[in-house]
Amino acid sequence: MLNLLLIPEIILSIGVMIIILFDLFFQKQKGYSFALVQFILLIAAYYSLNNKLAHTYSAYTLSEFTNIFKFILLVGSLMIFHYTYKHLKFLKILKIEYFTISLLGLIGTMIMISANSLLMLYLGIELLSLSLYALIGFNKKSSLSSEAAIKYYVLGAMSSGILLFGISLIYGFTGSITYDGIASQLININMNSVDYIAIIFGLIFITASLCFKFGAAPFHMWVPDIYQGSLISTTILLSTLPKIAVFIVFLKLYFIPFILLKEVWSDILIFVGMLSIVIGSLFALTQENIKRLLAYSAISNIGFIILSLGLISGDGIHASLYYTVVYTLTALATFGIITHITSNSKGIEKTTDLAGLSKTHPYFAFLILITMLSSAGIPPLIGFHAKLMVIKALIDSSYIILSIIVVLMTVVSAYYYLKVIKIIYFDNREDLISTYSNHSIVLSINVLSLIALGVFPYLLFNLTSYLVGIFYVISI
Repeated sequence: MLNLLLIPEIILSIGVMIIILFDLFFQKQKGYSFALVQFILLIAAYYSLNNKLAHTYSAYTLSEFTNIFKFILLVGSLMIFHYTYKHLKFLKILKIEYFTISLLGLIGTMIMISANSLLMLYLGIELLSLSLYALIGFNKKSSLSSEAAIKYYVLGAMSSGILLFGISLIYGFTGSITYDGIASQLININMNSVDYIAIIFGLIFITASLCFKFGAAPFHMWVPDIYQGSLISTTILLSTLPKIAVFIVFLKLYFIPFILLKEVWSDILIFVGMLSIVIGSLFALTQENIKRLLAYSAISNIGFIILSLGLISGDGIHASLYYTVVYTLTALATFGIITHITSNSKGIEKTTDLAGLSKTHPYFAFLILITMLSSAGIPPLIGFHAKLMVIKALIDSSYIILSIIVVLMTVVSAYYYLKVIKIIYFDNREDLISTYSNHSIVLSINVLSLIALGVFPYLLFNLTSYLVGIFYVISI
């Protein structure tokens, strides 16, 4: 019973209540409240790895596989909150409520990862979505922020409705909402029956909703506007933690309850993945706003993840998992750097705002150089190995034409990454560019990990290979 109370979700839920009460008495000492937030995250991270409780309930799963990903989410949150605290403090809009809402969203991602039923999955998604609505509209001084929050709210409500409709179809024609129950019912379904067709429609609705949450084409229309309207600190959160959670949901949904429908969802994922890569790579070419550029870059990267997942092979699953971890590390570093840089005492908005950075702040210029080269897939950085694994998985699965298109789109995407480097190192500016800290240990470690894991790729390769092995045991 004690072990059950020490799972990360329970720790964070109790922690949120403690933080709210603590902040009431120490409203002027925000640093104390923030230290408490980080301390609670550390406790949750510790017990996510050291709690040996492993049990599968009817609607919820506690296992080594889910615990490792919860640990990754918690460590990512520690880094994001570190960047966010500095950024909000600089903008003079620091409120501890921002972190408590973020923690609730984090609990939502953990519920999504451990969910063993469609209803529990929906609850996790809604808890995450409600938190993101508030965070996107957090900057009340910005009309763009309010507009972005309304857009995401309206589109998110539509997405939730589509998800519920898909779940209702699955429940109506299988009589179960648990993953194992659905899998057992599908074995007895006649492929020529109306029930089979209805289940396929339900799966398509669920897939469409999840693709929206992932930000994959053709459900990507919200991504650039939301990224642009949100605070950079919110954009970091949007581009990392929910992506990991949705990826695990994809993995568990398709390979446990719907594995018998692999001929259906495999083609859908390959189409969505290729479309995301092409749209993300081409539309990013014309972007002048740095956040919109990175939004389209995110769409392209998500395409790589979904594409390799749709291959239905061990190498495909491994490549998608590897790419997800690499993308998360790179996005954390890229947005983390941008939170530290200001132009005319304001946050960075346009790519031209970075002009002359190499002359005034060579340290930050070098950090951006590394993240851009890694995103472009330049060896020996970790981004190269991630793209190579996806292309290799495509070739091994005999998708030669698709692998050629992916290579071409990778070359195209290199243009806008190199354009940012060109602006930083070769363009001049008259405006004032500055940073609110001369260096950051956390940021440096984040960026240097892209180099270290690129030079020694087997470190991350072995970890992701181990996770894939654990997943196979779960899914059997």
